[in-house]
Amino acid sequence: MKRGLLSRAAERIYWLGRQVERAESTARLIMVNASLLMDMPVRLPLGWRPLIHITDTVDLFDSLYGKASERNVCRFLTCDSRHPCSITNALSAARENARTVREAMPRVTFEYINDLHEFAHSELTPNLSRVKRRAALDGVCLRAQRLEGFLSQHMLHDASWQFLRMGSRIERGDMTTRIIDVRSTSLLPPGHDLAPFREIQWRSVLVSLFARQSYHAANGAPVTRPLVLEFLLCNPDLPRSYGYCLEALRRLIRSLPRNDLPLRACNRALQELSAADLGSLEGDSLHRFVNDCQVRLGELHEAIEQTWFRAG
Repeated sequence: MKRGLLSRAAERIYWLGRQVERAESTARLIMVNASLLMDMPVRLPLGWRPLIHITDTVDLFDSLYGKASERNVCRFLTCDSRHPCSITNALSAARENARTVREAMPRVTFEYINDLHEFAHSELTPNLSRVKRRAALDGVCLRAQRLEGFLSQHMLHDASWQFLRMGSRIERGDMTTRIIDVRSTSLLPPGHDLAPFREIQWRSVLVSLFARQSYHAANGAPVTRPLVLEFLLCNPDLPRSYGYCLEALRRLIRSLPRNDLPLRACNRALQELSAADLGSLEGDSLHRFVNDCQVRLGELHEAIEQTWFRAG
């Protein structure tokens, strides 16, 4: 591996990228859901359970809480120590990984990560008011962005950087596909007519991915299912699109040695995306396609692990 980066260090840096991205994405998802509930008509029975589906933690949540109230879901996703991917747990894992690979990053990096960790643990507590919760989640996002900006400008763009970015891009692509899948099908519970709210439904998908203004800038058209899918899955200029993440991963993989297996997995995912008739995807066909995207990301993760983290 380039400059002798050990497989154990490479794996920790990769997971550091995933964990910080996961914490920020989860924080934003909670804030967006709260805003969306205020935008929809009061009579509609919207709620917080879609966030549990998006994060694929239904079984664990139900075993711990059962009722998907705002308080329960927010506590589970932000600070529940029993949930491995809560924001505070993700940042604890990120800090531990950063502690063991300090030599691979600028010295002050650990201070930024530690500050992010300490802020989350002190501010994200159970039973926060909505105002205090919003302020705490904003603080997490701002600190995560500061960390990413600092590393982008000051970290040597060597093998360590490639693995850090690979982790964040796989996590980002995965979150994009999950939001498309759940937000597009579970905005309302069964038995309620979505037809009058189609635009609100797909607008919520854009908002959940922080892409509403970018969509209008790129398309200059009303919000419709085919255009939203094309934008969020394929747009080459949108950093959170699934296709953008895959292209970024391909560039990163090409920069590393012994890349045949991960490169094949990444190319396969891009080829399937290119061949898809996105305009025809709706309901079950959309769910199957998104599931295939997540399977491809899982295969890519496995290829990365097998090639660089388990080698030797």
